[in-house]
Amino acid sequence: MRFSLTCASSAALIAVAASAHAGSGPLPPDGPCLPPPAKAALTLAQARLDALRCNRDIIAARRGEEASQADIQVASQRPNPVLSLGMANINPHLGVGSGGPRSKTVDSTLRIDQLIETANKGGLREQTARRASAAAGEMLQAVTAQQSTAVEQAFYDAAASQERVAVLTETVALYGRTQQANETRLKAGDVSRADVTKLQLDVLRAQADLRQASADHLRDKAMLAQAIGVPGTLQSNRLVPDWPALDAPAPAVAPDTLERRPDVTAAEARLAAAASARDLARAGRVPDVTIGAQAEHYPVSETNTTGSGNSYGVFISIPLFVRHSFGGEARRAEVDYYAALDDRNRVLLEAQNEIGRLHDQVEAARQSLRQMREAVLPAAESVAASAEFAYNKGASGVLDLLDARRALRQTRLDAVGVQSEFAKALSAYRAALQRSSTPPAEAAGTTSSASLPSQALPSTNSQVSTDAPRP
Repeated sequence: MRFSLTCASSAALIAVAASAHAGSGPLPPDGPCLPPPAKAALTLAQARLDALRCNRDIIAARRGEEASQADIQVASQRPNPVLSLGMANINPHLGVGSGGPRSKTVDSTLRIDQLIETANKGGLREQTARRASAAAGEMLQAVTAQQSTAVEQAFYDAAASQERVAVLTETVALYGRTQQANETRLKAGDVSRADVTKLQLDVLRAQADLRQASADHLRDKAMLAQAIGVPGTLQSNRLVPDWPALDAPAPAVAPDTLERRPDVTAAEARLAAAASARDLARAGRVPDVTIGAQAEHYPVSETNTTGSGNSYGVFISIPLFVRHSFGGEARRAEVDYYAALDDRNRVLLEAQNEIGRLHDQVEAARQSLRQMREAVLPAAESVAASAEFAYNKGASGVLDLLDARRALRQTRLDAVGVQSEFAKALSAYRAALQRSSTPPAEAAGTTSSASLPSQALPSTNSQVSTDAPRP
């Protein structure tokens, strides 16, 4: 029998997620994303590596981080000066006079204006961009962890359906050997035609189950290819399952695991970015100042005796907040800040609940697997072996044999499902405990989350409050 429940422990996803952050290590190069060669074996480790390079969600998150780096460059740019050239006092009746361009009787002006941002708007704008970039980097790690886990889940589903095909293939082969022996016994008069027909009907059922299992396996492999991000359906590739051992430990939860999860640190960074954006919107209530310098050339001629020659001037411009003082922008930034705070609290609460739920799920799946391996499966095999022996010796009827075979077949299929559920539960739990590879002081864009208002940081050792104070 090809079905086996004993294997080495699966590798943790922590290294996979840590390598996803642009600041902590290089990512696999983009494309070309090609499926494995025909008839090549595919391991879970290779599927993870291909997903880092080809998974569309990871690629999109990577592009988002790259765009956020460009946003920092944009935000760090200060306003350019404005150069103005102009001519005035052109009199078409009197003409512009003779001589070169500087002798023409026109009032020519050269002026430079420079906008000076007040209230540290430039610094706040750059700080907001840096914090948003930090959030994009943390989100890249979170997406990488989520998609790596999705690939593992799809791989275990496809590996389980592969095992089901193996179990049913062996069952059909057993029925074929029994059918040949019964045809010989029928000719000798040892069995009745009705018993042979019953066995033939069960063969047909087993063959139908095998066809359905094969179709399910092809579907699962196609879904695995989609999760990895490679074209094709992996139809000709055999999976090499890396089933975790029954005693594979469930990692302990470190005191700061919750706060260092990539999705939580991303929410913290988004909150920090919203705080900077709020400060920037508040700074908009302080008017900026524009300073200008001007050089004017207005020559004296026979037709223009009132020219002033060369003259100079300086200017200062301040907008008058008569109709509005950007209160709407400030109000919107305030709402966005509290929306980011609510989102951070939601992510914290969901992460807290997820870790506990997945731990319980791992232990329940472990107990089910242990019961299946130590009690249910051996009992079904023993009953089936006794029924085969009794039927071959003529001590029992064909119905007893069929019942025993069906029970064994279903038990083996259930064992495959239990092993798959344990592997998937352990994979999801390990993913839930992954930590951000970004140093805590950098996770919020060179500003730690401790600098945020105290109401934005409820304790994660107890129930997280979602009722944030409002101004």
